Amino acid sequence: MKIIVNNINISIEKDQNLELKKEVVKRGVKEEYIQKIEYSKRSIDSRKKTDIKFVYNIEVTLNKEIDVTGIDVNLPKQIDEPTHKVKEGIKRVAVIGAGPAGLFAALRLCELGIQPIIYERGEKVDDRDKTIDNFIKFSMLNPNSNIQFGEGGAGTYSDGKLNTRVKSGYMNTIFLELVASGAQEQILWDYKPHVGTDVLKNVVKNLRNKIISLGGEFHFSTLVKDIIILDGKVKGIKIQNLLSPIQLEETELFEHVILAIGHSSRDTYRMLHKNGVFMESKPFAIGARIEHPRVDIDTMQYGKMANHPNLEAATYSLTYNNKEEERGVFSFCMCPGGVIVNAASQEGGSLVNGMSYSQRDGRFSNSALVVGVKANEFGNDLFSGMEFQDELEKKTYDLVGNYGALYQNTLDFLKGKTTKRKIESSYEMEMKSYDLNSLFPKVISDNMKLAMGYWEKTQRNFISENANLIAPETRTSAPIKITRDEFGKSVNIEGLYPIGEGAGYAGGIISAAIDGLKVVDLAFTTTV
Repeated sequence: MKIIVNNINISIEKDQNLELKKEVVKRGVKEEYIQKIEYSKRSIDSRKKTDIKFVYNIEVTLNKEIDVTGIDVNLPKQIDEPTHKVKEGIKRVAVIGAGPAGLFAALRLCELGIQPIIYERGEKVDDRDKTIDNFIKFSMLNPNSNIQFGEGGAGTYSDGKLNTRVKSGYMNTIFLELVASGAQEQILWDYKPHVGTDVLKNVVKNLRNKIISLGGEFHFSTLVKDIIILDGKVKGIKIQNLLSPIQLEETELFEHVILAIGHSSRDTYRMLHKNGVFMESKPFAIGARIEHPRVDIDTMQYGKMANHPNLEAATYSLTYNNKEEERGVFSFCMCPGGVIVNAASQEGGSLVNGMSYSQRDGRFSNSALVVGVKANEFGNDLFSGMEFQDELEKKTYDLVGNYGALYQNTLDFLKGKTTKRKIESSYEMEMKSYDLNSLFPKVISDNMKLAMGYWEKTQRNFISENANLIAPETRTSAPIKITRDEFGKSVNIEGLYPIGEGAGYAGGIISAAIDGLKVVDLAFTTTV
């Protein structure tokens, strides 16, 4: 028999397993009935810095049946999974992009008996790793294989955070699949689960191998140059093998194409627009990375308990609402114990992002600090947001003179002064001191300063001589939505299914994976 016990608070200084057993007994279960205790969810309550607690939801296996009436436990909920029947006549589907949306869509297609043919402009993850290493060391950018493009998508080179605000019945399926592919079992119950770039590289390889074993087919270093559309219906795609010395375009016939591109696929957006695919401008966010010594963030969150062996590197999530402008400012993609990396994907443009490894044990912690940009705020053209991103990236490249970054101490930024000294940072490429008030439009810099001034009063040491801005952070999300209907299909092109971050329907690894699974079920099955 299994029971659920929720909301158990235990000091981090106590023996966790012993206290959990005591709490179950306290709730009305005899100790001799307890066979096994498993975490369902664990979070941290650090509001009282002198008494930080873990908060647990647990599943308890008992060695006999008991009557739970009148005791403070629950029975597990029975979830009825819908049964999906594959629509007739669908044998092959092209999947463009091997990020989390594309990989999980391909896996679901395999499970349904439909063969996915996956086309990815970037390299396999091991080759991609070498290419990125060469970029960091020698500024040799491969515009088709980099931090943004390649096996696993942009998420492979991130913190590997798996928390999402999306509520979905697909989540358990995704987490179990990630663990089966090599992710840590801890992600099944951690309140803010993360994998880390070092582990994610193996996870995506294992997912690829599973898809191949089920009949899927991968084509890496293969750019989809065009989609063939006749009378409003997909008929095929034109591809180019980027490793071929001839660079000829080949045509592959498909009636169903899943579009799992990333939010940096600017050339693909323009190709789709040329072909009449309906798209819309959407909000996104712009700003910089803010970086602190890890010890400062750990102390900010945990106080004197910062070095406690039961605590990992601290995270934070900060928001500020400019009510007058109806504009949000927020931290995003927080990487505790992580590094800042150059995330360029176009020649002559430079930008930053954050990533961390599974141990999160680096000297620094960083996060995006970004300001919301409204749809069409910088122009009425469909691509105005994308071009605004591009302008900031090119300006940065020109100021640095290479694929580098601009930096400024937070106190200097608030005062509008250029930082005169060199800073210590996890960022490995070239950096130039610059007043970021002159980089960003006034609406961006002013809102960043408003938020930083507010956080300075509420978060100790968040703004200090040790806190620096590294800029620009431009690729938080897609500035364009490839609009689709309730069945996941493009609103005006039959056989085209936009999914994930690049389509404007996700904002992270898990939400993208959910979207991939959901759209495959909507588009290719009926529920029975």
